[in-house]
Amino acid sequence: MTVPDYEVEDWKLLAKIQALEIKSNNLRSQELVEKPLRDRWNSVGELSPSAELKNLIRSGIPVEHRQRVWRWIVSRHCSHLPDHYQRLLRQSKSTEQPACRQIELDLPRTLTNNKHFSSPTSQLIPKLRRVLLAFSWHNPAIGYCQGLNRLAAVALLVLEDEESAFWCLVHIVENLMPADYYSDTLITSQVNFLSEKLPRLMAHFEQYRIDVSLITFNWFLVAFVDSLVSDILLRVWDAFLYEGTKVIFRYALAIFKYNEEEILRIHDSVEIYQYLRFFTRMIMDGR
Repeated sequence: MTVPDYEVEDWKLLAKIQALEIKSNNLRSQELVEKPLRDRWNSVGELSPSAELKNLIRSGIPVEHRQRVWRWIVSRHCSHLPDHYQRLLRQSKSTEQPACRQIELDLPRTLTNNKHFSSPTSQLIPKLRRVLLAFSWHNPAIGYCQGLNRLAAVALLVLEDEESAFWCLVHIVENLMPADYYSDTLITSQVNFLSEKLPRLMAHFEQYRIDVSLITFNWFLVAFVDSLVSDILLRVWDAFLYEGTKVIFRYALAIFKYNEEEILRIHDSVEIYQYLRFFTRMIMDGR
């Protein structure tokens, strides 16, 4: 069981709400938004950095173009050293990596509600293991820390090829995340960010002694993996891979703003925490 008994009914209800919301949003936006956007993407030839491309990426990359665009973004920032990935894999076979045990513990905890990772025999599990082991040899200063498994898993789902997923993970950790990203400064900056932009909501949290970092820490740690429905998650990642961590803070702000009035109506700390556990998954309309 990956969900405690008392939460099962909550999740079932949430799944029904999500299904209805997604269906209605898809029908509404298909003709008005998705088709013109797809037409614009179909007309894009060779990719090169521009204001127009940034706006297109922020609008969301259609699924048939996402793999090509992500590969291009990563290749711009990471020089793919020939045979580097294979050499790291050979090293991981000949010498046990200190992080090996933690990686093995985390593999079954990765995207447990995704069919490509939900079973020990899933095809992507061995690929994920190799990507994480290779990264731990590539960057021994970090080695492996919890959260990298989920970042690598999303990269694998979109890019499919494990060497491409490895370089995507390198790009995220070494180019996008600031050096002190996994430190206390992360929590401090979250709180300051909300106080400045959403003072009413922050005052409400302070009144009921809500520690926002308990909710948001995981958002920032793994760029919303496990927090947003997949359609919206991938749109967030489109912009995140191209523009960096500033996007994550902006989406966090948007999520709170989107639900601000609903949260302000709750006047009990336990109820607020319960609502915050689920509320990101109630957002179905990526636009």
